[in-house]
Amino acid sequence: MIKVIIIEDEKNAIKTLQSYINKYTSEISILGIANNMKEGIELIKTSKFDLAILDINLGDGTGFNVLEAIEDKDFGIIFTTAYDEYAIKAFKYSAIDYLLKPINPKEFVEAIERYKTNITNISNKQLKIARTINNNKIVINSTNEMHFLELDEILYLKSDKNYTDIYIKNQQRITSTKTLKFYEQLLSENRFLRIHQKYLVNLNYIRKYLKEDGGYVLLTDNSKLEVSRRKKEDLMDALLK
Repeated sequence: MIKVIIIEDEKNAIKTLQSYINKYTSEISILGIANNMKEGIELIKTSKFDLAILDINLGDGTGFNVLEAIEDKDFGIIFTTAYDEYAIKAFKYSAIDYLLKPINPKEFVEAIERYKTNITNISNKQLKIARTINNNKIVINSTNEMHFLELDEILYLKSDKNYTDIYIKNQQRITSTKTLKFYEQLLSENRFLRIHQKYLVNLNYIRKYLKEDGGYVLLTDNSKLEVSRRKKEDLMDALLK
């Protein structure tokens, strides 16, 4: 099931999108709706979803402002707007599509299908790369090099927008051209857990959980990483297994 959020300040536009999703698509559920920029940022930060349908002109800002406030944009984006002058800027944010209001149902369905195709292609590519994890080894692609690492060399991974910084035991850092979302999916069966929007940690190297200021983990190299409130329960469950 594809989980969708809608960030839109016009009630009629929200009703239209809901109607199109219910009438013309399958395997899609609306996870949440936000009516302005502030609500949109909060919805993204507190939800696990796949696709955002994002209006460019919001009452208290723009859809671009929403995305600029989000560090790890590991979701698909379909922009909607009544104006066409933002198209080039929209695609700089790797948008799946850019729909002009009033939204044509055929164009909406095509945008959803484009998203599904994109996800399928990514999934096939991930499966191909996943096959390179043999005997607990992984291939890391950086800008100019390929690194071959043992999984137990990796302490944690940190999101850097569309890149990922990988911290290993010898105090080196490798910057990968893949997103943290990619590694979260790839390493989920190997004792790695997403504990924050920014961090994916190797559970084997957690030394302490600190309750101060909302929660942190302390790793064996003394790295101190923040744990988000909505990830705390997942972390406790994983550590106590």
